[in-house]
Amino acid sequence: MPARWQDYAMENQKEGLRKKLQSLRPHSSTGLTEQLLALVAELSPKRIASYQPQPTEPDVSEFNQLASQRFELVFPRVIGEDLEFAAGPTVPGEFGILAPTGPAETEIDLVLVPALAADPMGNRLGKGRGFYDRFLAGFSGVCYAVVFEEELLDSVPVESHDRAVDGVVTPHRTIDCD
Repeated sequence: MPARWQDYAMENQKEGLRKKLQSLRPHSSTGLTEQLLALVAELSPKRIASYQPQPTEPDVSEFNQLASQRFELVFPRVIGEDLEFAAGPTVPGEFGILAPTGPAETEIDLVLVPALAADPMGNRLGKGRGFYDRFLAGFSGVCYAVVFEEELLDSVPVESHDRAVDGVVTPHRTIDCD
C-alpha cells in the first residue's frame, strides 16, 4: 500500500477513535487533583504548563488553583499554527478557550497535555490539529498526558509527526512511559 494511502487509513482510524471517545465524555475527574499533586511533589517543577479544561476534558481546575499557590503556572494560547504558554489575565482566544495575555514563557519544567486517549508507551491521541505535537517537537522538559481512566488504552494509533509523552495521569493512577 503506498505511503499516502497508509497515512489516509491511519488518519481515518484516528478520526474514528476521536469520535467514539468524545461521544463517551465526560467521565469522572474525582482523584485527578491528588494524582497531579503527587506528580509535582515527585518532580519538583518550578514552572508548570497546565490547561484551562473544557467541559468534556479531565478537570484540572482544582489542581490549577492549588498548584498556583506553590508553583508558577502558565497556560496555552494559539498563535497561528503554533502553541505557546504564558501567564497573566485571560481573554477568550482561539476555539473559545481562555488564553493568557502575558509574555510567552520558554522555560517550562512540566507540561500537562489534555488528550482524548493515551497508552502505556506514551502515545497519545489529541483533537487532531497538531498544536501540542508541534510544541512538543521542540520541548525538552517533562510532559504528561491527562486523560480519564477509561481513555487509557492498550495502544493508540501513531503517525510519524505524533510526539510521545513521558507519562500519563488519570484520576486513578500515574504511569511513567517507556
